[in-house]
Amino acid sequence: MAGVDAVRNKVQRMLANEFGSVEIDNEGRFVFKHQSSVTFIDVKEWDAADNTIVSLTCPMLTDVEITPELTRWIAVDGQDFIFGNTRLSPDENGRTGWIFFEHELLGDDLDEPELLHAVVVLAVGANNLDNELRDKFGGQLFGPDV
Repeated sequence: MAGVDAVRNKVQRMLANEFGSVEIDNEGRFVFKHQSSVTFIDVKEWDAADNTIVSLTCPMLTDVEITPELTRWIAVDGQDFIFGNTRLSPDENGRTGWIFFEHELLGDDLDEPELLHAVVVLAVGANNLDNELRDKFGGQLFGPDV
């Protein structure tokens, strides 16, 4: 049980070793950008025993209309990835929402290849998926249209 601060420092070191520098957003999350995908990497406490998780989140689309076709895709096809899964988060109005591509890792015993592989696979996957989903369901890309 390393604790959030220790795991956060370890994750930052691993990212800096591989990518040279680490961008940190105003919420304290690490940010990795790859073409049109933006991956937010956050270290969180998981349970009362002070275990941690490393959460990788790629917002792909915003303002996408929530339809039966979209929710079915999220529930079925969007869960059929080895690394990552999709999640739909409705906006306040309940008619539109955001689509995310996400993956979580146990943080306490995390090693560098495991973290880096997950970051790259998730970022590349989100980059490939965001345009496909926009073409199929509408909405706006979260990251730049590359």
